[in-house]
Amino acid sequence: MSLVFNRAFDPQGVRFLDVKLPKLFEREADLVVEYEGEIYHLELQSTDDSKMGLRTLYYHLLILDNYGKIPHQAVVYVGEKSLRKMSSIVKTNSLRFEYRLIDLNKVDCSLLLTSNEPSDWILSILCKMEKEDKTLKELLRKFLTLPRSKRDKYINLLLHIARLRPKRLNILHREVEKMPITIDIEKDPLFLKGVEKGLEKAKKEDVINLYKELKLPPEQIAKILKVSVDKVRKWIKEFESEK
Repeated sequence: MSLVFNRAFDPQGVRFLDVKLPKLFEREADLVVEYEGEIYHLELQSTDDSKMGLRTLYYHLLILDNYGKIPHQAVVYVGEKSLRKMSSIVKTNSLRFEYRLIDLNKVDCSLLLTSNEPSDWILSILCKMEKEDKTLKELLRKFLTLPRSKRDKYINLLLHIARLRPKRLNILHREVEKMPITIDIEKDPLFLKGVEKGLEKAKKEDVINLYKELKLPPEQIAKILKVSVDKVRKWIKEFESEK
């Protein structure tokens, strides 16, 4: 070992570790796609995890090993608290690894509000807003331009995602109650402000909508809807098999 690592080792100070390394992380990435021959890997993170860089490096190596291609990687932070621990760079004496880290708290919501895609409008709820009340009213007005069936569905999704921003969720509840929509506030769990009364069928529809419209991973859907990850995966699997 002294020759290999170019340093002296005192046998008394050497501690042999288990060569059967434990499985440190779940080996399931949030989203991995191929486009025009390139691999893209996306992770959604709701907590400020100091080990996120190591996890991303871990996925980097797994993707390279499985597909033989170096992936483009990005981590989108959707949490409400300021980032303090996460870094886009992993650096040691012999390695430097970097990935794209996007903090939605620093992204101007107008960039998404000006989009033509309702799914972008939904994600804008997590971005930086200078005047929350005014911006949220503007956001809801955009949904009023949609056909009734789509409007109500997207507002449902918006309120689910808004659970990651409790203050904004309260504002949305207040404003949505004034809107001419067909959702029954007494029957839809979205409008019960944290009280789960919805039927399993309605919950399953919410899971499929978040998966289909926003391409959210099972773990993120489970956290937003307060459903077990296993149940979310089961419903998604059933949805995919019915295609």
